[in-house]
Amino acid sequence: MLQDPHHYKEAINIVHREQWQVAITEELDTLKSNDVRTVVEPPKGAHVLHNKCVYKTKSDAKGDIERYKARLVVCRNEQVFRIDYTLTFAAVMDLSTVKLILVLSRRWNVPARHGDVPNAFVKAEKEEHLDIYMKASKGMVVKKKSMKDLNTKIPNDLALLLKNSLNGI
Repeated sequence: MLQDPHHYKEAINIVHREQWQVAITEELDTLKSNDVRTVVEPPKGAHVLHNKCVYKTKSDAKGDIERYKARLVVCRNEQVFRIDYTLTFAAVMDLSTVKLILVLSRRWNVPARHGDVPNAFVKAEKEEHLDIYMKASKGMVVKKKSMKDLNTKIPNDLALLLKNSLNGI
């Protein structure tokens, strides 16, 4: 069984590099279409978080690979309470709600099925009053126009301001 890559360099230098490249492109397209981030020059002293890409193969019941997934995640271990976040919770369904759905499913003779919300994290709103800055990902190209608009010639001076939530937050 193949092991999932741990970082970008591994993903593009292994047997299934084409599939990983497609997964990375899909993730970046999702972030762009959901307007998750914008390139900015962070204020002096701003807390700028690192990120990494997490790679995972999804398998079916037989163990055959169904798809390759790449997710850009914020390094949560760098977050500082009251600077990067104030709320801590996980949006999960309560067990009593699950039981109610199963009872109603049985009562109405409707099959109960599990589901998934694709890209749920990037569709979630972040805490409104907090500005969360993230370093640009390795290999990310900042357009010259963006650099000119922000009056800088050094891409390292720029960061990504998160407009929505992201995996890891």
